[in-house]
Amino acid sequence: MSSNPPAMSRIGVIFLTWQRYLQKQLVPHQITLKQQFVLRKLVAKPSLNPSQIAEMLYCDRPTATVIINNMERQGWVQKSKDPLNRKLVHIAITSEGRDKLTSLKQAFDSIQEFDPLSCFSEEENEQLSKLLNKLSDHLQQIKHKSE
Repeated sequence: MSSNPPAMSRIGVIFLTWQRYLQKQLVPHQITLKQQFVLRKLVAKPSLNPSQIAEMLYCDRPTATVIINNMERQGWVQKSKDPLNRKLVHIAITSEGRDKLTSLKQAFDSIQEFDPLSCFSEEENEQLSKLLNKLSDHLQQIKHKSE
């Protein structure tokens, strides 16, 4: 019998370790991982609504609203009401938000220098990718069955 924790627990610990490393690199830039992720998504799309942001961040809507409000206070995003449905809010990146992303380039360059998968051979990386895809597909099937 193995003394290692279950695989899903190890995956969680590995993810949290990597996430903490990334966040530590962003501390001097006064931005969180989630905030920079939202800014990067807003560069690719003209606007997102809070529900879309919550889904992207795997968090609930109130948590996404706090993140959005903090970003708005920093001047990185702006909110606007949908002209056709005043209940809908659109979040868009501002020029300050674009400038913030540009200022993060050095931090991201140093982050990319540390590749946690560099311990694997190309073949092991491919195998890991296939296994993670299989696990992800399985979890999606379970999720859809429970909806």
